[in-house]
Amino acid sequence: MRLWNSKESAHEEALQGIMLANPGKYTRLPSEYGYGLYRNNLRDGQVRIIINGGGGYGPMWAGFADNGLADAMVHGNFDSAPNAFVLYEMAKAVDCGCGVLFLTNHFMGDYLNNDMAVELLAHDGIPAKLCCVSDDILSCEGEAKEARGGLHGIGQICKICGAAAREGLSLDEIWGLAEKANSRLRSVSVNIREGMILFGEGFSGEPAVKTSPYQSVDQMVREACGILLEEMEQWRDDSFYLSVNSHCGVGYTESFVILNSAVQWLKEQGLKMWGCGAGTYFDVYEGTGCMISLIACDEEMRKYLHPEKGYGFVI
Repeated sequence: MRLWNSKESAHEEALQGIMLANPGKYTRLPSEYGYGLYRNNLRDGQVRIIINGGGGYGPMWAGFADNGLADAMVHGNFDSAPNAFVLYEMAKAVDCGCGVLFLTNHFMGDYLNNDMAVELLAHDGIPAKLCCVSDDILSCEGEAKEARGGLHGIGQICKICGAAAREGLSLDEIWGLAEKANSRLRSVSVNIREGMILFGEGFSGEPAVKTSPYQSVDQMVREACGILLEEMEQWRDDSFYLSVNSHCGVGYTESFVILNSAVQWLKEQGLKMWGCGAGTYFDVYEGTGCMISLIACDEEMRKYLHPEKGYGFVI
């Protein structure tokens, strides 16, 4: 059950609430085609980062338009990508002559609409690039990573790109950094139901890819992180940043029990930890469980990958 007056009015009322809670911080994009906020007092002379996706589930996306993260956010209706024109409108509103990087998760509607926005901006002489994040390790088994969907790992890429933009890197440099970070990012969804761990269950109803009887948090974490590390051995000598995203049925204390278990197990495997965090960033799953994300960061990425605060969360 979700608490709103109506599903149709929820996005409008939520954005109004965000602006009331942060007076003077945001400007609402005046558009009939979607929902967008951008931060006021943006610095000139830097690439703009616009994060976007289907709306309605946690800080992704409205909460990511914050200091240390993105300059602006756009989202569509529930389970719907924002259309190309509202993305184009947002880019026109915030561009200062250095170009725009769109960040979105890799789903067909998001890809097509972001790609079209890039083309529309090219006609206006505004340079723009797109990074589609594909961290969901179990979404397309046996296919190339580029074919996978995205989970909450996009938050780490957003931090990296935002920090690089503030340092004055060019659009091409930031896009290259985003693509490298995406190549080194893996996430897995974990749901607990009727005494079973369901790995890779999709939030659009896709069945679990792997199952296992639930015994303990430690056992759940070992199996989930083991799935991630199967593809990350090549970066074993680098440092890792861990992010735990709790589902709606998981409390604050439980989130940090999961985080502690994961960090301890990864250290036992000989991995160096650069940092970690836990929160509810993408509350698309109703029940008990979590998403676990690992990114292997090289020296360049470590420069930009640090905890950042949003309104009511740290990522």
